Amino acid sequence: MGEGISIYTAAGGNMRFLRRYNSINLNTSLTLLFGLFGFTLISLSLIFHFILSPMANRAADDFGGLMHIISQSWVSLPENKKVAFQKHLREQHQLFITDEDVPVTEVLTTYPFIPRLEKALHHHTGQAISIMQGVDKDYCFWVFIPQAGKQVRIGFLHQRLGPHPSRAMIGILIAGCFLIFMTTILLVRRITHPITTLSKAVSLVGSGQLTTKIPETGSKELVILACNFNKMTQKITQLISSRNILFGGISHDLRTPITRMYIALELLENEENEPLVVGMRSDLNEMESLIKQALELVRGMSKQQAVDVDINELVGALVVSYQRQNYRVIWKNNNCGSCKLEVTALRRVLCNLLGNAFRYSDQQPVELSCTKEKNKLVIRVLDQGPGIPEDKLEMVFQPFYRLDPSRNKQTGGSGLGLAIVQQLCDIHQWKIKLLIRKQGGLEARLEIPL
Repeated sequence: MGEGISIYTAAGGNMRFLRRYNSINLNTSLTLLFGLFGFTLISLSLIFHFILSPMANRAADDFGGLMHIISQSWVSLPENKKVAFQKHLREQHQLFITDEDVPVTEVLTTYPFIPRLEKALHHHTGQAISIMQGVDKDYCFWVFIPQAGKQVRIGFLHQRLGPHPSRAMIGILIAGCFLIFMTTILLVRRITHPITTLSKAVSLVGSGQLTTKIPETGSKELVILACNFNKMTQKITQLISSRNILFGGISHDLRTPITRMYIALELLENEENEPLVVGMRSDLNEMESLIKQALELVRGMSKQQAVDVDINELVGALVVSYQRQNYRVIWKNNNCGSCKLEVTALRRVLCNLLGNAFRYSDQQPVELSCTKEKNKLVIRVLDQGPGIPEDKLEMVFQPFYRLDPSRNKQTGGSGLGLAIVQQLCDIHQWKIKLLIRKQGGLEARLEIPL
C-alpha cells in the first residue's frame, strides 16, 4: 500500500513538472536539439567510417611501408654512407635510425594512430612489431624491425603520429553542438516570439485593456494574424460601447416609470390598501436593485489606479458597517498590513461575497479572515449555509445563473453578484474560488497577488 502511494505521488509530481514546463518554447527547442544532435551524430559516424578512418589507415600503411623500406636500405648500405643517410632522414623526414641499443619503455598514453601503425608494420614485415617510447625523450617513439639478422631501430617524433580521427570527431562534435545550440535559440525565438506577443496581447484584452494592439510587422502570415487581431479588439470595443449605451438607455427608460410609480404609491397610501402598497413598493425596490446590479455588471468595470491601503482598516471599517445593520460578522484580524490595490473594486467584491454569505447563512454568523501566504493576500469569507453542489461551483459565476431554476426571490438574489465578483477579479488579476467546507457551508477565497 505504501509503495503504491509513493509511486502515485511520484507520478503526480512528474505530471505537475511536465505541466509546469510544457511550453512551445521548450518543446520546440528540445525537438530541434534532439533532431539536429541526432543528425550530427549520424554525420560524424559516417565521416569517421568512410573518410577519417580510411585516411588514418592509409597514412599508417604508407608510414609503415616507408619504415620497412628504410630498414632494408639501412642494412644494405656500406658503413661509410650510413652517417649521411642518418642525416638525410633526420632533416628530410624527421626520422632517426641506428643499430645501437636505445633505452625504451612501453607507451603508457593511448594514441589511436599507434595500433594502426603496428598493424601496417605487421602487414609489410610479416612480423608482430610493437612501438615503444624513448626513455630520454618522451616525445620520441621507436620501432625495432628485424632485417638480415639485425635489429634496425627507427625512431620518429610525436608530430609524426599521423591523422587524429578522434580529435577531429571531438572538434566537429563541439563545433556542431555550439552551432546547434545557437541555431536552436535563434530559430525558436523567431518562431515563438510572435506567439508570445499574441498570448500577452490576449491576456491584456482579457483583463479589460481593449486598446491593446499588436504591431503589424514580420512575415506575411504574422501580418495577417496581427491585422485580424487588431480588427477583433476594435470590434469588441465597439460592441461593449454599444452595450453600455444600450443598458444606459434601458435603465433611464425603466427608471422613469418606476419613479412615477413611486410617486403614485405615495399618493395612494392609506390604511385600507397599505398591504398592497407595501408589496408594490417592495417589488419596485427589487426592480431598482436589479437595474443597479445589471448596470454595475456592464459599466464601471475598467481597471482603476491602485493605491496603498491598510487592509485591516479597510476590511475592519466594512465589518463595522455590517455590524451596525445587525449582521453577525466574526472578523479575524491577522495584521495583514498594507498593500497596493484598487480600493473600490475590493470593497465591491467583499460586499457581494458577504451579501451572498448573509443571504444563505440563516442568521448564523459569517467569518471573515485575512492572511498573507507567500506573495499573495488571502481573504476568506466562511458561511454556515447549505453550500453549493460541487459540479455547480463554477457555474454560479455566470451572469443570471441561479441554483433554483424557479428563480423564486425567496431562495436567492438576481444571479449577478458572483458574476460581478468574477469580472472584477479578472480585470485586476485576482483569483476567486468557492470551496466546500467539511463542517458545512461554503468558503469564498479571494487571492490578491502582492
